[in-house]
Amino acid sequence: MKNLFLGLLVVLVLISCSTDEYGNTVEEVNSVSVQESSSKQLGPANDANPYDEVGKKYGFWLSDYYKIHGYSKTIQDLATQVNYMGAKLKAPDVFGKSNILITEDGITISINNPETAVTSTLAAGTLSEAAESSLLSFFVSLIQNREAEYSLLYDFITTYEADIMESSNLTDHELETILGITSVTRYALDAEGEHKDRDWELSVGNKKVASRFHPFQASLISVIVHLRYYL
Repeated sequence: MKNLFLGLLVVLVLISCSTDEYGNTVEEVNSVSVQESSSKQLGPANDANPYDEVGKKYGFWLSDYYKIHGYSKTIQDLATQVNYMGAKLKAPDVFGKSNILITEDGITISINNPETAVTSTLAAGTLSEAAESSLLSFFVSLIQNREAEYSLLYDFITTYEADIMESSNLTDHELETILGITSVTRYALDAEGEHKDRDWELSVGNKKVASRFHPFQASLISVIVHLRYYL
């Protein structure tokens, strides 16, 4: 496995890196291995994050969806889940963003190329290059380490949040945006955590191809697809 905590050091360097330095830094994030978690947290909350309520609300909606509809096992299931959550995000008009329906093809593209999906979404936002690079490397680390236990992912996310809050290179808007996204990610991963070993199916044309997805695949894809609501 890859080291989320060594990877985190690289992520934080990106806050002060130039665009030219970015490509090589991501490769370093992808090349390290996971350490044992020292976290003893119960649940996904992080009271140190001033925007934790954003993730708590998302987690409540997601848990409510799972109770009613069950856990996603196919691309079709995940598309339905993502669109349900998109409608919930749009309903209170918190972000003022239009709700765009996500197709099964769109989900499949995000699953096959999650890093590209994050890159294109961030590029369409208004964050600075430093904030974009930091968030992209944050997601690259999570994507590459999605087989890790939740406690490891939790530790990685909260450590990242602590250092982001100490950063002097980000605006207040960027801090709110990044910390809202990391909060949503924590709650989404937690909501799926107990069911991370289930089998999935990939839709290819009219056929169903058996495939075991990595743990937390659905929750990460869901968060990635919803990034546009926060940017």
